[in-house]
Amino acid sequence: MKFRLASRTLLLLAAFCSVLFIACVGWYQLRFSGRHPNQKFIITPDSLKEWTSYDGTWNVLNGAIHNDSAERGPKLMAGSPYWTDYTLAADMRFDGNHGDMGVIVRSSDEEEGVDAYRGYYAGLRTTDGMLVVGRADHGWLEARPTHMPGGIGYGTWHHITLSIYHCMLAVTAENLNTHQAAYAVFEEHPCLARGRIGLRSFATGGSWRNIAVTPSTEQDIERVRQHVSYISHPDYPVHEAAYNRLRPLIPEPRPLSVPSATAQPDQIPKHIGDLLNLQNKPDDDVVLRGVVTLTHPDLYIQDPTGGILVESPASLRLNTGDVVEVHGKVRSGLYSATIHTSSMHLLWNGTPASPISVTPAQAASGSYDARYIEIEGRLTSDSGSKDTARVLTFTDGIQTFNAIDARSAEEPARPLEIGSTLRVRGVCALGKSYTKDQAPFVVLLPSSSYIKIVADPPWWNPWHETLLFAGVLIAALLTQVAYFSFRRWKAETITRERERLAHDIHDTMAQGFAGVGYQIQGIHRTVAASPEIDRSYVTEQLRVAYQLVHRCHEEASRTIAMMAPQAPPTPDKLLASLADAARRIAGNAITVSTQMEGQPGSLPLRIVNALLHIGREAVVNAAAHGAPSEITIILRTADGMVEMAVRDDGRGFHYTPERAGFGVLGMQKRARDIAGTLEIQSTPGIGTEVRISARIPQASPWRRAMDRLDLLFSGKKRKT
Repeated sequence: MKFRLASRTLLLLAAFCSVLFIACVGWYQLRFSGRHPNQKFIITPDSLKEWTSYDGTWNVLNGAIHNDSAERGPKLMAGSPYWTDYTLAADMRFDGNHGDMGVIVRSSDEEEGVDAYRGYYAGLRTTDGMLVVGRADHGWLEARPTHMPGGIGYGTWHHITLSIYHCMLAVTAENLNTHQAAYAVFEEHPCLARGRIGLRSFATGGSWRNIAVTPSTEQDIERVRQHVSYISHPDYPVHEAAYNRLRPLIPEPRPLSVPSATAQPDQIPKHIGDLLNLQNKPDDDVVLRGVVTLTHPDLYIQDPTGGILVESPASLRLNTGDVVEVHGKVRSGLYSATIHTSSMHLLWNGTPASPISVTPAQAASGSYDARYIEIEGRLTSDSGSKDTARVLTFTDGIQTFNAIDARSAEEPARPLEIGSTLRVRGVCALGKSYTKDQAPFVVLLPSSSYIKIVADPPWWNPWHETLLFAGVLIAALLTQVAYFSFRRWKAETITRERERLAHDIHDTMAQGFAGVGYQIQGIHRTVAASPEIDRSYVTEQLRVAYQLVHRCHEEASRTIAMMAPQAPPTPDKLLASLADAARRIAGNAITVSTQMEGQPGSLPLRIVNALLHIGREAVVNAAAHGAPSEITIILRTADGMVEMAVRDDGRGFHYTPERAGFGVLGMQKRARDIAGTLEIQSTPGIGTEVRISARIPQASPWRRAMDRLDLLFSGKKRKT
């Protein structure tokens, strides 16, 4: 029994492992079947169907992809997110005098905004004539730039090749007119493992052509390493937009005239980022130009070098994105400045500035005070009401900060779930009037629409943990109840089986031994009463006693055989056993014949045992009382039913249920035990027929399979 259970357990475990292995292989093929590009993946820019754009104005003209927008950070993505080691090559041309443009590899999580993606970027920058390499992770980490020989000119085609292999990245940029080239090798551990390709520009229009992707090897990295003296790393946590400090972001509008040489120095617009370093007199006025980034609760403007709080007594109605010129006195602060305006003019209506993607640690450093930023965090609390500003508290696991929606009292509050990951856009403020000394910085939101849900709250929270614990506890209790129920059912089954065996022994062996005892006792009394008794009489009585003992022995052997583990009995074997028993009982004077009808198959042991005893009893009754010349045993199986008939051509009798003897009552009891039907038909002078029919219990396919496996393993065990 233990061997059978162990075999079944091992079989189930092997099946489970096989299914798990197949599932893992399928998942791996589905996930990583596209981890490498084809031998050569050439992107023909006939259309942009296979590309996905994030900002920018993209179109295809004369076999080249163009971006006609000078926005900050537009991207155009293509390829498989599962590519790992490959080389991206393209020709590119600046269609503007300022900015930078290049290519992206191993990119993922792309969104609109500056550096709003995760991947590696390599490109050319016009303001300092450098080859730039770095990593973006919704922020920017730049390696040491490399000088581009001959400079970077407007309208000149350059060929850039970017090879990435494991955690090494090699870049080559070549001027296709002068064939001068710059090289850079970049390394980072750990590195981004896989991602798509992309095109990117910043503050300039550009064109790309001859875009191709091929698998990369270590030799591609080594060819570039021969031209460099060092391997660069992401050393400078400075946002890429910082280079714009070298020039004004806002070009001079045509309606305004350029200041003459005799103009006063303090009337020339200054950079906002330079105000902290100026030693202005309290009465000196300055002129600033910038883009409006926030209008409520306070007015903020910014240019490429920084942002500033504007204290304006004027009632000028402004919108976010308007370009204004401010005259006033500046008061320097710790991280940013404040200007008290004497006059402010609207120059023209513009588009809102793109936010700078930063981390909470970078925002808390003060480098982005009064700047329009984009930041992510997990929401920990949401306070506020209809009458007060809505205050959201965030954390990234290390740094905590607040976001204030001052317009929440004017517009319906957007419902947010605690624990969800959000990305907010607004002005970073480190002033105590906002932080209240409770947070290192706050983000002033223009409205609730500047809140974007990145991820819903994680399922694993205290409430769900409680539910899970309760579920596990209930499952354990139910398992325990099921276990004890199974034990009780098992005990009841054993008890019923013992009762059945006791009845069988009582009906067969016990009665047989009782008959033997009566027979021997009768011989003893006869011999004791008549010492000179006839010898032949004693011999006959001993022969009868011997037959009774032999019959009891057969019954005991049969009962023991039924209890032993064996293959499920089949109808043909049952019929053979009945015929053999009938021939032993009837002797040579009676002819015994058998008939088998239907499909042979296995029968439950309980049905076989009942049919065997009923058939034997019917044969005994026929041989003892009917004096037949022939006994026929018919066994048929069809439609889930088994039927046995014992027919003889003896004297017959008038059968009535009221006159049933012990033999018939015993057959009826065995028929009831298997939920069968017993019929007795007898006609004087013609013969008797005993018929019993019962339904064969249908086992489930799983149970039949287990029985076959048990038979197989038990057969192997016996051979062993």
